[in-house]
Amino acid sequence: MATDADRILAAIPIENYIGRFIALKRKGNNLWGLCPFHGEKTPSFSVSPQKGIYKCFGCGVGGNVITFAKEYNKLPFPEALKLLAEFAGIELSHQPRRPGEDDRKRALLELHLWAHKLYQTQFAGSDAERYSSSRGITPRAVTAFELGYAPDQPRYLETRLNERYRNEPQLLAKAIENLGTIGLTGRNDSDTYNRFRDRLIFPIKDLRGQIIAFGGRLVREKENAGKYINSPETPLFNKSNSVFRLGESAQAIRKEGFVIICEGYLDCLGLFEAGLENAVAPLGTAFTGEQAKQIKRFTDNITLFLDNDPAGTEAAYKALRVARKANLAIRIVHPLSQGDKQDPFDLSRKLSTEEMRFLVSQAHSEVKFLIWYTFAFKYNTSDLSQKKKALADFYEYVRILETELERDEFLRAAASALAVDAQILRKDFSAPTQAGKPAGGFIAAEAKAREQASQPQKPKPVSKQEKEVIAMLLRFPELGNEEMLLAEIPWENETAYLLYSFFHDRLKTGEAYNWQNLNSAMEFLPDHLAALLAEIVMDYEAAFDDPEVLSPADAKRNLQQLVRSLAVQALDKRIRDRQEEIARRDRLGADVDDLMLDQQQDIDKRLQWHRMK
Repeated sequence: MATDADRILAAIPIENYIGRFIALKRKGNNLWGLCPFHGEKTPSFSVSPQKGIYKCFGCGVGGNVITFAKEYNKLPFPEALKLLAEFAGIELSHQPRRPGEDDRKRALLELHLWAHKLYQTQFAGSDAERYSSSRGITPRAVTAFELGYAPDQPRYLETRLNERYRNEPQLLAKAIENLGTIGLTGRNDSDTYNRFRDRLIFPIKDLRGQIIAFGGRLVREKENAGKYINSPETPLFNKSNSVFRLGESAQAIRKEGFVIICEGYLDCLGLFEAGLENAVAPLGTAFTGEQAKQIKRFTDNITLFLDNDPAGTEAAYKALRVARKANLAIRIVHPLSQGDKQDPFDLSRKLSTEEMRFLVSQAHSEVKFLIWYTFAFKYNTSDLSQKKKALADFYEYVRILETELERDEFLRAAASALAVDAQILRKDFSAPTQAGKPAGGFIAAEAKAREQASQPQKPKPVSKQEKEVIAMLLRFPELGNEEMLLAEIPWENETAYLLYSFFHDRLKTGEAYNWQNLNSAMEFLPDHLAALLAEIVMDYEAAFDDPEVLSPADAKRNLQQLVRSLAVQALDKRIRDRQEEIARRDRLGADVDDLMLDQQQDIDKRLQWHRMK
């Protein structure tokens, strides 16, 4: 019985899915493009439609369409399957759900889409279009943001539903009920009403591109009416977990290497028109830890571009703390003054594209903004009591930094701003807190150890011979019976050995793999093993695809030669290393008899391998 993963792999041509995110050009049997997982100018990212796999020869990633969905969207395996299933229109078999849950969700999503299309049809010639034009919003932005208009009619949506379900009273009743569920209608003492009226409408989408909520901006000032409103919390929409335009901006974020966080819809739109398409916004909330997690799926670098009024400055500081706790690298676009109060949208109306991009490129570092905020904006440090409060706040922030190196940098910056000796702040920061616990400290050894431990270890390269052994085993499964020969392989690379073991163990139990469709096996492999498998298949597909190129007998002889080559290389290295150890011991006058005996045994074995044909 085919698994969910098998059905997804069969239903989705890998080139079609990956081609949604990067431009691919055919070269020979494969398609090539710029890798979305690392910066490059020359295409090294290869997609094989025949094999259903991809491989980057620059950074080493590789796998099948499920692997790509996992890595590109930073999703766990089940969520990647769900994403691809929705893309392909496949219902997953293993998802435990309450009866009717899928039908209800589908109905709510369809109602959002219906309302969205309705709002779009009302835009042309409306007050929303006139408002947009007056603000300099271009038709390109209107199309890209899929803007709409909610007419100034308290029961507009119900009227249109009555037209749609004129002869279907049960469907009508359910649709009207669902309008309330998704927050498009509200209720007062006497009647129901449409939440969005006389507003420019922005659709809010999830990472799958599904509309899950709306945002609305008044097109004319009204008393006792908020300028901006969003859909309320619904079964589909959680404000603290959602980020406006994160899905739509994902490709630009990856291309630019960072995301711009602004305050609202128009700010995003203005930055988009200025060529900064990597802009997103929280949805009616302060920047949250959950939103930081969503963003971290696409980048570790954020630039805050909030309003430079007092409220925006406070929001920037709070966002700073959230981003720091999420281990995001932070920069802030801010004048570091309380002069001209402007937001990104206003600036995008006044400045050229080049000037806007330059403004973003000059964003301040985290430490520079923090120093200004603490010692200039929030507190008057000319007053001693205010200075003490400022330092207490500053120390609290410094304590959330992960390394002693960063803490020292921040303390030195503060010392410079306050015109005091840095050592004074170090001692002050390191003094015990009221709870009697150390506040910090500058232990160089500890910092160095922590930083070294955090550095990823460069993996040992997989040799050509090791890759070819695995390729031979997959192309000719009968070679798995050559136990004595395979047992002689001195595996140098752990990843290669683990991939070999995965297939060898299964071949011994009679499980066969089709060389033409190995991508189905990637479902069961960790990412680093899947990447190596993709590399091996691409390296050897031309040699092994033609059954007449290599017979089973030739394959056995090739395997013997490979094992001999690997064994000889390993023996030669061991003989060289032991000879150096013998010479070292001999200089010290130490006993070398045991080493000499082992050395002779390896030399004899080396001669045996040499005599093999």
